[in-house]
Amino acid sequence: MPAYGIKKYWDDRYDADGMGDEPFDWMCGWKQLSETVAPLIDDKNARILMIGCGNAPLSSDFWDAGYKNQINIDYSEVVIKQQKDRFPHMEWVVMDALNMTFEDGEFDYVFDKSLIDTMMCYEDGVETTEKLFLEMHRVLKPGGRLLQVSLHKEDEVDVFAASPGCSFIVTTCKLKNMKLYDDTPKQDLQNMALFHTFACFDKLDGLSEKDRDWVFSQHPLKLNGALSNQELAAMKVMIIEECSKSPRTRLWRDCTASNLVDCFDAVLEDWAKQFQPTEMSKLEEVGQGLQAIRKLDLAKGLEGFEEDQEEGSGGDDEGEEFVQVD
Repeated sequence: MPAYGIKKYWDDRYDADGMGDEPFDWMCGWKQLSETVAPLIDDKNARILMIGCGNAPLSSDFWDAGYKNQINIDYSEVVIKQQKDRFPHMEWVVMDALNMTFEDGEFDYVFDKSLIDTMMCYEDGVETTEKLFLEMHRVLKPGGRLLQVSLHKEDEVDVFAASPGCSFIVTTCKLKNMKLYDDTPKQDLQNMALFHTFACFDKLDGLSEKDRDWVFSQHPLKLNGALSNQELAAMKVMIIEECSKSPRTRLWRDCTASNLVDCFDAVLEDWAKQFQPTEMSKLEEVGQGLQAIRKLDLAKGLEGFEEDQEEGSGGDDEGEEFVQVD
């Protein structure tokens, strides 16, 4: 496992002789999170702390969405300098999340995306994460809200609501891991999380009894975008099906005419998913042509081609070209 709990690891990662100076979003960005997060922040002028900001586009996406009263902190001088250069109109500060210099009760909201996961990678992960929660609790106003996205499971996250010195009530849910639907190779899908945990912690400390009762009455919160058990089950089936698809390949010299037509059929099926209804007639014409080829028994017309291939066969397969036939 990379040394996530060591500051030098992050400085080197963000630097990398200039190669690390590219925005990178762990897990998910504002495009997915906005559905869940926006209803939980009732005032765009609220003071927001983006803690452990790194170089993710999320902070600037928050800004573009209208949440401009924000401050971004990270303990890596390297990444803060990069972000200052990239977004000079925003506020970036080098600061250790475990020892913040902010006043008590300075923020309405704290937003953490995966800093909790980094803290859990420390040698004393639980104790370090409890210290993080205590600091976030301290800088929040009474009734303030901590919004968090984590790679850990729900029961591994909500337990920190009861960290020493903290008084939180929490609602959690699962958010779909949208990276499963990008260009991730099939062989990697089984190693990816189906979901990320989203948590909303409300600070009870400092509230009147009446206000505390009201906050209690709101939990569990209804969180938009929450993944249902049925949806999760469907995702598991999808992953199993995708991973079970193992494309058959053949050496060019082993291909028959029928194999090649099968390959064309598979391509047509993919095209059909992208065509508009008005364009389907073009696709149908191509498909009819392939059917005509089948009826003419193209294999007989390629006898000479196949004989040439047979003559050239032999030896090992090194350097051979492959064709995917489904």
